Amino acid sequence: MFMQWVLLPISWLLGDLVFWYFFPARINKFGRESRATTLSQLLTHGLSGRAASAVRVLCAFVILICLAGYTSAQWLAGQKFLAGAFALPDWVALGLFALLIIVYSSIGGFRGSVYTDTLQALIRIIGTIVALVAVVWFAMADSAAFLRNMASTEDGFLNLFPGGVAATAGFVAGFGAAAIGFGLGQPQIISRYLAGSSPEETQSAWWIYIGFVQFTWIAMTVFGLVLRGVMPGITDPETGLSFFFQKNIGAVLTGLIVADVFATIAATSNGLLVAMSQAVTHDLLPRLCGRNSRVSLSVATLVIGGITMLVSVLIHGSVVSVVLSSVSLMGAGLAAAVMIKVMGWPHSAASLLCAIIGGVASAVLWRQFGMSGHFNEAGVGMMVGLVANFGIAQTEANLKTKTYPV
Repeated sequence: MFMQWVLLPISWLLGDLVFWYFFPARINKFGRESRATTLSQLLTHGLSGRAASAVRVLCAFVILICLAGYTSAQWLAGQKFLAGAFALPDWVALGLFALLIIVYSSIGGFRGSVYTDTLQALIRIIGTIVALVAVVWFAMADSAAFLRNMASTEDGFLNLFPGGVAATAGFVAGFGAAAIGFGLGQPQIISRYLAGSSPEETQSAWWIYIGFVQFTWIAMTVFGLVLRGVMPGITDPETGLSFFFQKNIGAVLTGLIVADVFATIAATSNGLLVAMSQAVTHDLLPRLCGRNSRVSLSVATLVIGGITMLVSVLIHGSVVSVVLSSVSLMGAGLAAAVMIKVMGWPHSAASLLCAIIGGVASAVLWRQFGMSGHFNEAGVGMMVGLVANFGIAQTEANLKTKTYPV
C-alpha cells in the first residue's frame, strides 16, 4: 500500500489551498485587532465568564496533550536516526538528541524557534535534493537488481488505489480536511500568522509554505519508494535514510544528511516545546508564572521536554502514525473554534466550549470504531464542532428574543 501514501501530500495540498485562500490573512487581521498572541487568547477574545475561562483551560489542555504526543514522536524519530547512523544504543541516542533540543528551546524561546525554522528550511531543501539524487543514482547503477526488487514487493505495494476508488476518495478528502485542521488548530503555526506585519504579508507567504512542504514531502516519499528497490532488506522504513547513507555514501554527504535530519526534527520540536510552554505559562498558570516571565517559560520548557522524552520511551507505533494521530485530534478539537472566531460567525463562550468538546469526543469515537482509515477524524471533529456551535448559538439567540406572557 506504499503508493497510496503518494496521495497524502496531494491530499494535503488540496486542503492547504483551501486554507490559504480563506484563513491566514483573517487570522492576522483578527490578531492585530484583538492583540492576541496565542491561540487561546484568540478564542477567548471578547468573551467573559466561567465558560470563557473553561474555553481557555480546555484549549490549553488539548494543546498540551496533542503536542506532547507530537513532540514525543519527534524524539523517537531523532532516536531512530542517530541510532541507525552512528550505531548508538537507543537510550543514548534518545537522550543526546532530546536533551540538546530541550536545553536550546528553553534558552531561545519564540525568537529562537523562528531562527531555527529558517535555517531548517535551507538545510532541508539541500538535503532533500542530495538524498533523492543519490538514491536514484544507485537505482540506475544496477537497474536490473532494482527492477527485480520492485517486482518482488508485496501485493498492493505499487497499487495507487488498494481499497478501490471510493476508499481512495475518502482518504484524499479526509486528509484534505486534516490539512485545514492543521493550519487552524496548531498553536505553533497560528503564532506565525499572528506575528505577520500585515494581513497582506501573511497571505503572500502561501507560495513559500506550500512550495516547501510539497517539494520536500513528495521528494522524500519518492526516496522511500526508490529505496525499497535499492535496499529491500530494511525492516523499519523510518531508519532507511540513515542506513542508506551510512552504507553507501561518503562522510561529507552523510554529514550533510545528518545535519538535514537533525535540523528538521530540531526545528519542529523547538516550535512544539515553545507552544506547550506558552500554554502553561499564559493559560493554565498565568498568576503563578507571570505572563512576561522569561524564567517561567524556560522552566516550563525544561519540564515539558523531560516529560515528553519519557513518554517517547512508551510509544508503540511508527513516528508517522503518532504524528498524524496527534495532528488530527488537535485539528478536530480546535480548528472549528478558530474558524468560527476569524470568520466572525455567531458564537458564545458556551457554544465554543461545546464545539471543542464535541470535536474531540467525536474524533476519539471515530478512531476507536476504526473509521479513520476511511475518512480522517479531523474532518469529522471539525464538522461536529461547527454543528455544535451553530446549534448552541442559535438556541441562545432564540432564548434571548423569546418573550414570555406576564
